[in-house]
Amino acid sequence: MNGSIIIARAAAMPLPWQRRSRRAWHALTALRVSARRISALCVSARHVLARHVSARHVSTLCVTALCVTALGATALPGALRAQQPRARISGSIETGAAAIEQPLVRRGAAFYVAPRAQLTAHDFSIGGTAVLATGMPTWRSLLGTGFVRTPSIGNVRIVGSGQLLKTSGLAHTVHGDVGAEWHAGTGAGVLLLRARTGQLRYAGTWWRDMDAGASAMHTRGSLSLVLDATWSSAFRPTALQEQLGAATGGGTSFRARTLDLTPRMIWERSRLRADASLALRAAEGVVRGTRVGPQLSFTWQTARGISLFVGGVQRLPDVRAGIPSGRSALLGLRVEARRVLVRPRAVAASAPTLRIEKGILLLDTGTRQHASRAALRGDFTSWSPRTCRVRATHLFDCGTAPVAGAWRVSIRVNDGAWLQPGNLPAAADDFGSVDGVLLTGGKR
Repeated sequence: MNGSIIIARAAAMPLPWQRRSRRAWHALTALRVSARRISALCVSARHVLARHVSARHVSTLCVTALCVTALGATALPGALRAQQPRARISGSIETGAAAIEQPLVRRGAAFYVAPRAQLTAHDFSIGGTAVLATGMPTWRSLLGTGFVRTPSIGNVRIVGSGQLLKTSGLAHTVHGDVGAEWHAGTGAGVLLLRARTGQLRYAGTWWRDMDAGASAMHTRGSLSLVLDATWSSAFRPTALQEQLGAATGGGTSFRARTLDLTPRMIWERSRLRADASLALRAAEGVVRGTRVGPQLSFTWQTARGISLFVGGVQRLPDVRAGIPSGRSALLGLRVEARRVLVRPRAVAASAPTLRIEKGILLLDTGTRQHASRAALRGDFTSWSPRTCRVRATHLFDCGTAPVAGAWRVSIRVNDGAWLQPGNLPAAADDFGSVDGVLLTGGKR
């Protein structure tokens, strides 16, 4: 009798491949729900922009956003087959007004809308952004970008990107590149080296280019300092000489070499973020005109991923993508959202975890680790360490939980390295640092 019960239970128990199939089905169902939400946003944008932008351009914008989601759906099953620990999708839609001046192209007021989507499965990322703008006197512009980042092999990963520009007054351009990045460093300091090669399609002809660069970032409390250096070399058609600020000359093409040095400062305190940078350019004779590009912006983040921002920028000519220099002032609104598609696996008893109980952040150091001190830091502390107090054996009280939203957070035990909480989804930035994503004010 007992043997029959055991056999019946074993027959009813799903096989490993069945469990993986169910997880994939649930993840793809969540992805379809996200796609429907993006579609609904596009319908709303169509009604808002109906008086200013043609339906064809709005449809192009919607298709771009949905294509990014579809590419994510293609990448997701492979990530699940590889048994990656987690996957998530994030996105935002930004809208606002701007005052724009581009010599030889346009000047005046403009209105824009910009959806963005990104899918991350473990350390693999794919995403894109579309910016649709219209202004006075009548002009329209569509700038679409996409990128792919592979998982790191050691400290190296492969990156690829593409860009499409369709705008009134300029010929359409398409640019694509592929390269590699190397990153190192943890905690307060990060170093990133990169090298890429690409091609620009202009007037039916492809023109090659290459670039190499380095970025260094140091964080101290609520202040982050970044220094970026980029060297580029590109062959471009003479038709682009005037709009790129190149010296006129004979022949069908010219070669532009530039060296850009950009110091940047980011300051965050509570919900306020200030971002300032100054791009400095040195060129090899052929590129003239604007050599300094200052940028300053302020962002105020409200609850539930809604941000208000204001800023201004002087852009240098983008030789690689064929975009002329210009200046602009922006005022806008950004709405962000994230959704976890695959939950993290069960965490070992010895791994530190972070959870919320009755509005209090609790850090559990695990039963196999003796801990006398603990701390955390994140977006909601302006990345200033917050000391946690002992509440019970292996348990620390880290203060009140932040308001509703998605917050990056890392923890430290016994003055060790800053770590991602073992029970939270991972969030890696462009410099390779990995933190956890703490979701508050809803399902977690």
